[in-house]
Amino acid sequence: MTRRMSRKCSPALSQRRATHGPYRQGVFRHPAGRERGTALLLVLWVTVLLAALLVGVAAASRSQSQAALYGAERVRAELAAEAGFAHAVAGMRAPDLREQWVPDGRPYAFDFDGARVTVQVVDVSGMVDLNASPPSLLGDLFEAAGVDRAHADRLANTMVDWRGDTPRLQGQTRGGPFRAIEQLARLPGMDAGLFAKVEHAVTVYSGRNFPDASYASPLALAALQGTGASQARSLVEERRGRPAQRGAGNGRAFGAVANGPLVAGYGGVVERVFSTAMMPDGTRVGLDITIRLALTGTQARPYKVLDWRADSVSAP
Repeated sequence: MTRRMSRKCSPALSQRRATHGPYRQGVFRHPAGRERGTALLLVLWVTVLLAALLVGVAAASRSQSQAALYGAERVRAELAAEAGFAHAVAGMRAPDLREQWVPDGRPYAFDFDGARVTVQVVDVSGMVDLNASPPSLLGDLFEAAGVDRAHADRLANTMVDWRGDTPRLQGQTRGGPFRAIEQLARLPGMDAGLFAKVEHAVTVYSGRNFPDASYASPLALAALQGTGASQARSLVEERRGRPAQRGAGNGRAFGAVANGPLVAGYGGVVERVFSTAMMPDGTRVGLDITIRLALTGTQARPYKVLDWRADSVSAP
């Protein structure tokens, strides 16, 4: 009797077992249930991570495909621009004067391998020479490009001092004559915006004190004649719309004919070629090449490259 009664639990103990034991209100909680829940969460997290990884791989593959496509289109555009340059050389050396290209900046356009190619040829005699131009013309050029007169004169004087026109003071350094257009960008006081406006209107190969109006771009013509930019642009567009006539010039160059409104007379031997190729997807490549043409009929190579600048997308 005593042993049987000792196995009975007190009411408090029975209540605690009912609340915290493996049985609670008739529901059995096995420890394996928690393990199954943890495994399910782990599987879900792994699935999310794999999905994110697949999305990243797909995006990277798409980016690589687009980059490869852009690279292929750019190569095609570069080849098309070079074809435009070759076409310009052939046009300037055409035996029939009626088919010769006029080097006054008028555009010549054609299609090549799916690209639209636009080529402009400018005789360097129509550009402002960085080494031979007087300070007044250089100041007019910078003023026509949009800077105030005081700043324009300071830049012109800096150029004159840099190239060595004035006597050098003791201890003063100078750069000497300009060898390339890019040297103008490193001139003290020159900024990128101003250089971008004038780089296609200047040269180091003409040796002329003043540009020939028959070949000048709107900016060079505005500096030469003191006209406004809009008026100079209208004059150049009108000039480019007329057929070429041999012997045209503004009378400033040795041997030129001062014939007023006539247009370019086929230029000299140093030409600057701007060739731009545009692909259907918008890829654009430009070349800015300065060449010295050989005399017609000689056995030498048809031209010599003096300067080759890539990624030039603007033109005079």
